[in-house]
Amino acid sequence: MRKSVFAAVAAVALAGVPAHAQTYNLTLSGASPGGLWSAIGTGLDAAIAKQYNGSTVTYQTSSGGLANIPLVSQGKVPMGLATDSDLKAAVNGTDPFKSPIANVRVLARVYSPESRFQMTHLILSKSFADKHGIKSFTDIVSKKAPLRVAINRRGNSDGDVSEALMTAMGATQKAIEGWGGQVVRAASKEQASLFQDRRIDMMNYGIAFNHPSIQEAVKGVDSVLVDIPADVAAKVAANFGGGPCPIKAGEYPWSPAAANAICVGGIIVVNETMDPALAYNLTKALGDQLEEFKEKSHRSIKQTMTPKVLATKSVAPFHPGAEKYYREKGLL
Repeated sequence: MRKSVFAAVAAVALAGVPAHAQTYNLTLSGASPGGLWSAIGTGLDAAIAKQYNGSTVTYQTSSGGLANIPLVSQGKVPMGLATDSDLKAAVNGTDPFKSPIANVRVLARVYSPESRFQMTHLILSKSFADKHGIKSFTDIVSKKAPLRVAINRRGNSDGDVSEALMTAMGATQKAIEGWGGQVVRAASKEQASLFQDRRIDMMNYGIAFNHPSIQEAVKGVDSVLVDIPADVAAKVAANFGGGPCPIKAGEYPWSPAAANAICVGGIIVVNETMDPALAYNLTKALGDQLEEFKEKSHRSIKQTMTPKVLATKSVAPFHPGAEKYYREKGLL
């Protein structure tokens, strides 16, 4: 792994070799195969291969951004995908990190919070809402309703956002259990199964807007979206490097009312020691071949990715090589 990185850096450093003659063989650490990040890896590979003929980017599976940042920091992979919330936890040294990670930099943004790829949905069974007179999450708290809710597992950024959100609204695990309810830690697919089996009343579900798994989860279960107070959504989103992202009335036919939600964006991170010329060339490949990246990546990337999104800042600085390219293009 390291040999390929060093070889690429050495190739860039050769004087007098034109940019189009460069060949790169790099690894991008993502998450599970077949998902959004895997598609982003395919798009990145296509863009760099088109810019630098014969180059490849190999997608490596991992447990997600919280794992990828240490891999990049330790020089085990040259590039990793992460969310803004993953990066903020790493930079600040908050759970699950034991100390701050200061040597990672941002190469490019692959989607913004406005893209609604990682959106926190509060999906409540309508029968529970009707039984307890629930119109908003505030009602759950004020009525101390015995809510059985699932949020993602510890160490998962979606779960961290969900836990912070519920705490901000006065629904800590201790409080919920005191009302006769239950907090279940479960991955997205497990949450959907629990909801279908009526073993939970609410999914606190971090996933892309209108993802097929949401449609599957509510199939046969009358459901409603629970609104998040606007001030709470803004505060929690800011704490995780994200932003509030509303769900408009009627966007989900099964829940016609509008609802506030929280979204985080995704970025490519690299080590601060990456050769500036390499970082510049990789960023240039993404920027110059953005249409190729969009075409070969996730279908929603086609609708939301622009040069401005690519150069949107996160909670760590851009690598100087990436910043050089963005400034040349007038994007910073």
